[in-house]
Amino acid sequence: MTAANIVPEASVSDVIELSIPVESDLLVLVRLTAAAVASRADFDIEEIEDLRLAVDELCLSVLSGRTRGRLHLTFLGLPEEIEVSCLYEGDQQPVAAHHELGEIDDLSVRILDALVDSHGVRSVEGRGGAWLRKQRARRQD
Repeated sequence: MTAANIVPEASVSDVIELSIPVESDLLVLVRLTAAAVASRADFDIEEIEDLRLAVDELCLSVLSGRTRGRLHLTFLGLPEEIEVSCLYEGDQQPVAAHHELGEIDDLSVRILDALVDSHGVRSVEGRGGAWLRKQRARRQD
């Protein structure tokens, strides 16, 4: 999937893609990337922290206890907002029976509701995942 497939007005420099193995110690790379993208988009310190927490929650909800495979993230920096997409790729190892790939549990939904402007689930080419969008607060000059 290319930047043009996501949002037509995005340029290649507005898209950052990250693919990591599912290992808890590597999630720090996801949080650092979220902070860097938000900082570049001139988000304030509270907005950066909210995005970091939201992206962490997004990844954890997509993984839902899975310990193998890869996470593929796309950070799209647009004027006034950032969109993050997280897709899981790997074997379909057993997870809790009530949780299917691509669903987000109630606690994660409440956390994301509090931190971002919109979020949802998404499946691309058979890979389950989720996305979020955070807008930058309007600033008075």
